[in-house]
Formats: sequence, structure tokens, C-alpha cells
Amino acid sequence: MLDIIRAKKVFLPGTPNEHTALDGLDFHMEKGDFVTIVGSNGAGKSTLFNAICGNFWLDEGKIMLDGTDITYLPEHKRARAVGRVFQDPMRGTAPNLTIEENLALAYTRRERKPFRRAVRRQEQELFREQLSRYHMDLENRMKTKVGLLSGGQRQVVTLLMCTLVIPKLLLLDEHTAALDPATAERIMEITKEVVKENGLTTLMITHNLSSALNTGNRTIMMDSGSIILDIRGEERDRMTIDSMLELYAEKKKKEFDNDRILLSQ
Repeated sequence: MLDIIRAKKVFLPGTPNEHTALDGLDFHMEKGDFVTIVGSNGAGKSTLFNAICGNFWLDEGKIMLDGTDITYLPEHKRARAVGRVFQDPMRGTAPNLTIEENLALAYTRRERKPFRRAVRRQEQELFREQLSRYHMDLENRMKTKVGLLSGGQRQVVTLLMCTLVIPKLLLLDEHTAALDPATAERIMEITKEVVKENGLTTLMITHNLSSALNTGNRTIMMDSGSIILDIRGEERDRMTIDSMLELYAEKKKKEFDNDRILLSQ
């Protein structure tokens, strides 16, 4: 489904601030995989997502999605196949458009036609039905501008926008990190439900090691632009936070020193 082959990305090359964000990274996902990604700040997690989405081109390597080489495909064309929910609830939606207008904007990917401001009755019914499943009363606020919603409500709208037309790949970029604990837990429940129901191939960045081990079917850890741990199956079922940190220390010959992750257990 997704193959990333010898991906390399260097920012500010030839300067004192040169930084290798992806260092010959190899990665493969099967259709239907739900992979969680952990790693310290600067490990290359968001850079990997940006490379997949086409925010920049790789310096070296290749990205294949469902058998198609998308390495040099423009960002807007990749958006038809790749959905992304950001950490910041303000991103991913148009705040001055209503809920139904935002959903209609996402729905145009199905027909590949220009956005129509007027929302058809049939579409309204579909949007209302989908929103009602999440029990946040959003189906009764479809005329409300998205900018007036809470962070959790916006993330639900963004998640629905990404999955109204089923993407080949769903990217969750720390999508609960900016929410309060109760809301974050609810959004994760909704996320798991959406992914399972649609059989979505999903990559999720998280700083919460417990969530990483209890979500999806596989966990990878990144460091210095490479994948240093890839845990799945029975090994992952038996894995604890402490044993994961011990594996990291053994692999890198140093202690895992990211306080943000250690405090998110």
C-alpha cells in the first residue's frame, strides 16, 4: 500500500544549520495497517508526514502509494488520496465557512468538481447523518461557522472531512495533543471507530506511549530521521512502556530523554 524507499531530506544544506530530517528511511505499510509513530522532538515524524503529503520533494528516494509513484506528484493531487488531521484544531478547515460548507468542500473530491457554495439537500442529509454518530450535537449546528466551534468539535469535523471520501491513506498528526484529556479520549474513540469501520490505512503520530502501544496493530519509533524500532504482533502485545524505553536505550546506547513523552504515559 505505502512504500517509502531510501527517503532523504536535508534542510539548509551547506550551512551551519544543516539538518538531516530523513536519513535514508525505508518503510512499508500493508493495506489496512494502523501504525502509531513515536519519537523525540526532531526525530523526523512530521517531516515524514510532510514528505508523504508533498509539502516538499525528497532530496533522494521514492514514495509509492497503492502502486503509484507519487514522489513528484503535486500536493493538491495527493490530497485526493491522502487525508490529514493536524494537531492544531485551527488547521484543516475553513473557519469562516459553516460546518456543512466545509464538509461540502471535502465532498467535492468525490466528483472532482469545483466547490459549490450551495449545499444540495441530499448532501445535507448525508452530513447530518454522519455527524449525528459522534454524539456532539454537531448535526444541529450545520449552519454554524467552524471558527466558532471548540477544539474537539473542530477535530471531529476535520476527521469527517478526511473520510467522507475514503482516502487511500489517513495521517493523524498528534490530532489529540492540543485537547483536554476528556475530549482527547473521546476523539480517540471516534478515530478508532472511523478507522475500523472503513478499514483505513492509517499512520498516527503520538507522544503518548501508552496510546501508541494500545492503538492500531503496529508501532514504530523514529530517531534522527530513521526508524529504529518496529514492533508488531506478539512482541507488541507483550510490550510495556518500560520495555519499549529499554529497547530504545539498547538501540541508541543512551537514555530516552524526551520529557514530553515520559510524562505522557
